[in-house]
Amino acid sequence: MIRLRPETIHGPMTQPVQSPLRLRPELTELDHVVGYIETFADQHGLNSGDTYALTLAAEELFANTVNHSKPPATLVEFSLAYSGDTAIATYADDAQPYDPTQQAAPDTSLPAEMRPIGGLGVHFIRKTMEVFQYARQDGRNIVTFTRRLKR
Repeated sequence: MIRLRPETIHGPMTQPVQSPLRLRPELTELDHVVGYIETFADQHGLNSGDTYALTLAAEELFANTVNHSKPPATLVEFSLAYSGDTAIATYADDAQPYDPTQQAAPDTSLPAEMRPIGGLGVHFIRKTMEVFQYARQDGRNIVTFTRRLKR
């Protein structure tokens, strides 16, 4: 199991970390990710905008693992924690090393029909999260993203 240490981002935790969600990297598992985030949102009173942003970020990372990891990943873990006014998400997979934080930003000045397909999901994560960081640890890609919650 991955050791999740969100306290290194925003200090001591004020709410316990939910048990990590462990998934097979298959698109049929995506509903579990969404349900996990919705449960967290209900428990902590997140508004719909924050819930949507966290869900879209997690869906993007999960879909990238499922669709692009070669050889395919065999395990995905996802967890959420709450500290003060911040939600802290940790996403990990056992795919080959890939750092999404190094992906080039898309050229959003081009009309949509002239842009290459892809890249907007990671762009969205960068624009909606306070922290978006990557680490490679124990043969796993670990992405941490945080969102300052609006109350």
